[in-house]
Amino acid sequence: MPATSDVLRPLGMLEKLYPARQVLGVYNSVVITATYGVPAKLENGLLYNLFCASISRLLHRHPSLCCYFEGEHTLKPIFRRLKTIHINDVLQFRSLEQQQSLAPNLQELHDLEWPAGPNPLWKLVVIRGQPNGSVDSTLHIALVYHHVIGDGLSGLAFHKSLLHEISSIEKHTNDLQRAPETIDTPSSTSLLEPIEKLVSLPVSWLFLIRQAVQEYAPQWLVGTPAPFWAGLPTKPLRECPLRSRVRLVSIPTDDSEDLLRESKRHRVTLTSLLTAAIVFALAMKLPEASRFLGITPYTLRRVTGTAMDEMVNQSTAFETDYPAEMLDRIRETSNATEHINNLWTAAAYFYAQMQQELTKCPRDNLVGLLPYVLDYVKFYKKKIGRAREATFEVSNLGVFRTSPEPLPGNWTLEEMTFTQGAQPVGTAFTVNCVSVQGGPLTIAITWQDSVIDEEIVDAIVHEFADLPHLLQHEDPSPERI
Repeated sequence: MPATSDVLRPLGMLEKLYPARQVLGVYNSVVITATYGVPAKLENGLLYNLFCASISRLLHRHPSLCCYFEGEHTLKPIFRRLKTIHINDVLQFRSLEQQQSLAPNLQELHDLEWPAGPNPLWKLVVIRGQPNGSVDSTLHIALVYHHVIGDGLSGLAFHKSLLHEISSIEKHTNDLQRAPETIDTPSSTSLLEPIEKLVSLPVSWLFLIRQAVQEYAPQWLVGTPAPFWAGLPTKPLRECPLRSRVRLVSIPTDDSEDLLRESKRHRVTLTSLLTAAIVFALAMKLPEASRFLGITPYTLRRVTGTAMDEMVNQSTAFETDYPAEMLDRIRETSNATEHINNLWTAAAYFYAQMQQELTKCPRDNLVGLLPYVLDYVKFYKKKIGRAREATFEVSNLGVFRTSPEPLPGNWTLEEMTFTQGAQPVGTAFTVNCVSVQGGPLTIAITWQDSVIDEEIVDAIVHEFADLPHLLQHEDPSPERI
């Protein structure tokens, strides 16, 4: 067991959410995977030493890698520093057979539980593929981490730092020492302050009352809103075990650039278009559904002043309601032109909602409601057995750029993948997106086994894959939407 030491600080109001989920076993991890092409002759022994040396340096760059939490069953959990970290706890090598998909490995990683007590809240899993008729082999570098120490952007920050260290160390491989079994963490380790210490999150009475009515008011008093589809209700884990399902969609470079260009031409974002594609697919596949409710996470770093290359969790989210009128209009689609127009209409609708949210941020923000949560475990426990609170979540990390960092010699960055595991008390499914500079866009769809029909996932995958072809037939002058 790693040696432990100093108390670093109490968990902040956002950070407390994730140990509470762990206590109930309803959320495990985030995984950000970088896929490289590397020389087939690159030995695993050398790779192992490269990663060990890089990890030793990364502990100085990212303090979150040096901590764990305790007191998760109490109202005041704290972060402590790990004095030492065992390499075997944070570094694992696997092999991938030819034609074997990355998705099953990601499913397995997401379902791994974090051991209680003083243990690192992250691990690096290196999955090496076999050469396939060429001199190169594929190297998937998967960072698996607890959401308490980082949001999605933190995964990109880690990979950029890792790339920097590997490139630097690789130049002096002759000086590499045999990898130690344990690494000491810096005694000066300190964590960034929690969100509430960095920015004010004022909540108006109107916003607070609206949320309270939505959460607590009896239906006889406020009426029954039209129900939205969200898969099967949440269930205790003994009835519906936490088993993650992962489906990956890769949009080739040229096609993803076309999607981005068309989105800009229609004055929306790529996230807006992808969200519209999800709504379209769901509306057509679920003709009886009267509403969908989407969740879109975004970062608060711009208001806290925290750099994008730090490992920290400063995420929040907003909701978008897709009403019956929009879904009915989509279901009337009879040709490609109407299909395209309905996509851009839905994209513009989402974009307008997003702009409203970003304009008022940090006022009336969902994170600003957390001071009113007195017991986080009870907060999540009461959700079990109830209808889910949203249909889907879409999170887009944007583009992973390696420049100005050089790649290690003869390495090529091929793809990035962003996945989250099953969410027994979350949305019915989650869509995570990330791309690489000059490379493909990777879309991951994840869900809890048996919560939604796989045919629904098939429909969404088909809509994503068909987008580039569909937009090729659009009139070059954008519609007024």
